[in-house]
Amino acid sequence: MPETGSLDALARALLDTASLTRVVPEPVRVAPAGPFPGGTPSARALLDRVTGALGLPELAVVPEPGPLPAAELAVSRRLALRPPPGGTPGGDLLGDVARRALAAFPGRPVVVPAHDGTPLRCWAAGPEGAPAVAVVSACGMPAGLAVKWMAALSSTHRVVTWESRGLFAGDDGSGLGELTGHSLGVQGDDLLAVLDGFGIPGAHAMGLCGGAAIALSAAARSERITSLSLWHGDYELGDGAPKTAHQRDMESLLAMAARGRRQAAGMHRLMSRPSTLEALRPDIAHYLIHPYATPELLYRYGLLNGAIMSTDCRPLLTAGRPALVVTSAEDSTAHPAGSEYVAAHLPRAELRTLPEGDHLTAFDAGSELVVLARQFLCDVTTKDRKGP
Repeated sequence: MPETGSLDALARALLDTASLTRVVPEPVRVAPAGPFPGGTPSARALLDRVTGALGLPELAVVPEPGPLPAAELAVSRRLALRPPPGGTPGGDLLGDVARRALAAFPGRPVVVPAHDGTPLRCWAAGPEGAPAVAVVSACGMPAGLAVKWMAALSSTHRVVTWESRGLFAGDDGSGLGELTGHSLGVQGDDLLAVLDGFGIPGAHAMGLCGGAAIALSAAARSERITSLSLWHGDYELGDGAPKTAHQRDMESLLAMAARGRRQAAGMHRLMSRPSTLEALRPDIAHYLIHPYATPELLYRYGLLNGAIMSTDCRPLLTAGRPALVVTSAEDSTAHPAGSEYVAAHLPRAELRTLPEGDHLTAFDAGSELVVLARQFLCDVTTKDRKGP
């Protein structure tokens, strides 16, 4: 049987970057990572075969990465396009590769309607009927950034997640839907709608970065959020806690982008410079660049994440459910003092300040964090656990 390892890797990478390739209006250009026998036409022919088998948009191929903007460079680096062993695959082999990639964890999305009808791209893993965990990722991030947590917890829990409203194109080629609402409350309601979509009566909400504020919003609105864990949360707390320089800069950027599409287009030109990738972790840059990939995305991101970063969370610190608040002294993205304030004011919160770990390591689901999460989930789901 022909070697399929590199083809499998290419198919998985194409699906992993599909959030970008579906939303950029023109075919995304990519540069191969190595020379192709037959040059650019040969590379294009391979991509056409694999994207066709996966049902993904066609890509364009350029010989060198020099002219590419940040988003296309991020896609090129993730694909690492090289000639497959044994040459261009035949139909049967390519069909097997596509089926494996499409079936790989966490599988294809399920579209769930939000309470205002907005379609939400959602995923679920783990045994139905098990205690449920809703992973509330950072605003604008593709689901791939939450997959490590889904994999870590789905052996014992029903784990669900979703992508931010209005920032992701559907698999059917319909493009971005209308953004009908963007407030923090609306985004908190989206968490409850995801539970509705999967028939889950109640769940633990695991909020990461700005997802922590969304989890707090949902918990303040509904007792269906039975417990909380808030990881390196990004909160607006007025004079209750300081913010980092990154938080202040991001608030200014988002406020500017949210003023209108013309302002967002001007900022998009700046964010598209290849140098933008220098500040992004290479292994996840294709996720982190998503909300900046087009002027329309940046405008909507300004509205959605701007609402998260500017809405005062102090009125939300009333939920009496058990809560674990996690931060690190090394987090220079979301100020640890915000987590300390939240833990001090939530009625039943426990604060864990870890000695190591920057902001993005919260998404890596490292062994120490997984042990911490599992222990807390075990505590809050034990029947004889001490009540409030």
